[in-house]
Parts: sequence; structure tokens; C-alpha cells
Amino acid sequence: MPSSPVDQRRYDVGIAGAGQLARMTCLAAWPLGIRVAVLGSPEEPAGLVAAGVVSGDWKDPAAVRELGKVSSVVTLENEFVNADVLAEVAAAGTPVYPLPESLAVIQDKALQKALLDSYGLPVPPHVVVDRHAELPAVGRDFGWPLVLKARKLGYDGYGNAACRTLEEAQEAFGRLNAGEGVLVEAFVPFVCELAAMVARSTCGEEAVYPVCETIQRDHVCNEVIVPARIGEALRDEAKRIARAAAAAADGLGVTGVEMFLLENGRVLINELAPRPHNSGHLTVDACTTSQFEQQLRAVCGLPLGSAEMHRPAAMANLLGDLWANGEPDWPAACAFPGVKLHLYGKLEPRPGRKMGHLTALNHDPEEAYRMVLAARESLTNHQRPLKA
Repeated sequence: MPSSPVDQRRYDVGIAGAGQLARMTCLAAWPLGIRVAVLGSPEEPAGLVAAGVVSGDWKDPAAVRELGKVSSVVTLENEFVNADVLAEVAAAGTPVYPLPESLAVIQDKALQKALLDSYGLPVPPHVVVDRHAELPAVGRDFGWPLVLKARKLGYDGYGNAACRTLEEAQEAFGRLNAGEGVLVEAFVPFVCELAAMVARSTCGEEAVYPVCETIQRDHVCNEVIVPARIGEALRDEAKRIARAAAAAADGLGVTGVEMFLLENGRVLINELAPRPHNSGHLTVDACTTSQFEQQLRAVCGLPLGSAEMHRPAAMANLLGDLWANGEPDWPAACAFPGVKLHLYGKLEPRPGRKMGHLTALNHDPEEAYRMVLAARESLTNHQRPLKA
């Protein structure tokens, strides 16, 4: 394993991060002959499979600059890397995708909503609240409950709060306000949650993956079904909106577009993720070109691959809770025909932590969903003590 600063060798792609998204991108890179360096440590999920590791943290500006020095292009596995530092990397001669100026807007949920608004795209009613005293009026205008969101650094429910009363909203405001105010949205009584991955390349190509349905628990994605169990016209509308949202954000690479489907058939945009997305993990097994390979093609100037789905699929996330009573029974899950196991190489299971996922393929999406749930359930049948 090369040591930082990676002996000053140039890598085809540098990823600011070394978690599971970077890991799956590295695995997609090897068949393409693309050498990927990740920013992190050799023990992290991507560090185990990358062509090189730049030791450091994506929060450290010096480490991000070092990644830029040894990479032909820099991309991300999370949207929280400092956009100003990435702009410095780009100014020094290393292209960065998504573009730092676009990332700066998407990083701020309030600016992101304003951008989508400016393009006439459908989003829930929202406002930025700067003071506690404004909350009662917002509650009267939007009705209760309200959803409060930190403007930056929120994910998987962190930085969000659904508030049923003014007292809850005031407590959440104090916790979420970092001095720039808090984004407050009307609660949307949705029928289901949807997502679509949109790939846009530096050569002007675009590929949109089939719209999937996501099942969330405690604000964390637990399962995904593709195609979404809604009518074809609604899937087409969601795909149209996702494509328009990624274009509005000037997305380069893969953009995950999270959406709500309302009872009246309207589709609203929830949030954008300017990188490969958890709901797209099943594309590794279900589609001609995975979202991770597509990310590499998009940022390296290669032609985009087909986003066509081989067969309907369902995915179940494996959270750290599964390890509560010992090592999960991996042979039991692997015994299910049509089910694939993906583990991320994380050393410490914690409740709510994404440790891996299962994917099931079947001609019937409902059957694929049943299969993947049964496979995940089997993991707890005969657990063994955790290794010291």
C-alpha cells in the first residue's frame, strides 16, 4: 500500500473519503483499468480495495489539497467536503466533480430548496427561520407537524427533526441552528418515498436509472424496491422531475434525487445528494451499469453506460443492530437463490450503522422484496459470538 503522499504518483481519480460508497466505486474501477486513490486510512472500507490511500481526513483542507495533487480528477462520496477547498483544488489544475460552486449550493439545504424553487420544480412549502419567535407564525401558516432541518451536515435523519408541537420545534431549533437559521418545511403526508439516480457526464451525456421505492425507518433507508410499486405514468413523472432537478443543480457524476409521492399523485422533491446514493446500491446487481461505474465514466469523460435494469430487484440494508447478539449467520442468507450479499468491511458494528446490504433479483418486484426480507431475517437465526 503506498504511503502518503502516495509517492507523488498520479491516480486517475481521487475520492475525498474512504467509506462504503468509495469502496464500491473502487471495485467498479478495477475492470475499467481506472486507478483510484481515496482520502482516509488503509483500514477504512475503501482503503482495503483502493489503488492508493492518501492518509488524512476529508475535513482537513491540507489532506484534500494533497489528494488533488496526486489525482487527475477529484470526486466525492459525501456532500460535506468544504467547497472552498475543492475550489482551490480545481484552481490548482485538478478538475473537481461535482463542480465546487454547484456543491456549495447543494450543501446548504436552504439554498438547495431556493435553487429548485427558482426552476419551478415541486418542493414542500418551506421557509428559513432565524429566531425562535418566528416559529409560532410558521406553525399557523404550514400547520403542524413541521420538519426542521439544519442547513448543513444533515444525513440519515441526523440534523432533522419532525416536530408535532411548538415546544418540540423550539427545542429542535436550538439544537439545529448553527447561526445561519434553520430550514423549516411543512410536513408532507406522502404515500411513499421515491428516488432516482441521474448520471450526467462532462461530455454532456445523461442516463437516468429506473425510479425506486424506498422504505425508511427512523429516518434511515431500510429497504429499496425497483421499479417502484406505482403506476408507469407516475414513474415517468418522477423520472422527469429527477432529470430536471439534476440539471438545475448542474450535477456532474451521479445525483441521487429523493422524492415524495402524495395521495393526489403529485411528486415533490425532498432532497438532492450530489454523489452515488444508498438507494442505488442495488444497481450493482440489477443494472447493466452500476451507479458506481457510471460515476467513474461520468467524471473521467468516458461514454455513459446503459442504466437498463436486468430484472426487478429489492435491497435490504444491514444495520449494526443485527450484530447485537453475535455475528450474523451469513451462510443462511447466502443460501437464498437470487440473493447477493455485500459487506462493507467496517470493523465496528453500531446500532443504525450501515454495515452492508442484501440484494434480491426476481421477475416480480414483490417476490424480490419478500426474498430479501426473508434473507435478512435469517441472519439472526444462528448467530455466533463476535470475534475478539
